[in-house]
Amino acid sequence: MSFLTEYFDITSDKVEAAVCCPFTHYTSTGQPYYETNPSAHVNTIENLFHCKACGEKGSEITMIQKLLDCNVNTAKKIQKCFQTEETIIEWSQETLSEASLYKALNLGISREVVEQLNIKTPAYTDYLAFPVFMFGHLLDIRQYNPGGDPKIRSRQGCPSGLIIPFDDWIETPKDRMTLICAGEKDMMIARSKGFNAI
Repeated sequence: MSFLTEYFDITSDKVEAAVCCPFTHYTSTGQPYYETNPSAHVNTIENLFHCKACGEKGSEITMIQKLLDCNVNTAKKIQKCFQTEETIIEWSQETLSEASLYKALNLGISREVVEQLNIKTPAYTDYLAFPVFMFGHLLDIRQYNPGGDPKIRSRQGCPSGLIIPFDDWIETPKDRMTLICAGEKDMMIARSKGFNAI
């Protein structure tokens, strides 16, 4: 698996996969538009992108930087996370303990939000585990242990500052305001109250 195959949802086994360019194109009169017919290709072996219409091209690291507006170090960490086989399907097989659900409800997090965001309980703990998905791929698991030291723990080597819930958020209509919260618990409480929170 790779970032580019997940980002463009490439399921074929072709070496050169045709994709719509994600960058703004312009008509001859200067009007901006986004493609609906593919003019770009991803080389799925070498993880390279090239658009024949606008000329945009780059390696997977370069494309992560451009598409997610991040620095090269963060792009490398994200690329590494996409090299695992973990997806939303595997995570959905995990369970949520009654103790963890009770903890979430006592914090003011609704049962609907717990289900929507796939909150689970790591084995042998009563923590709340917040999965961090990007394009359906599991990048990180943020473990929340109120009163613990540390209170929040991430997987080793994962980039910090990832948007939770990224996949839900990018599908939100552009005219809906986003509430940016300081942490996972605050985001879930805000979502429980109807906000489009990340």
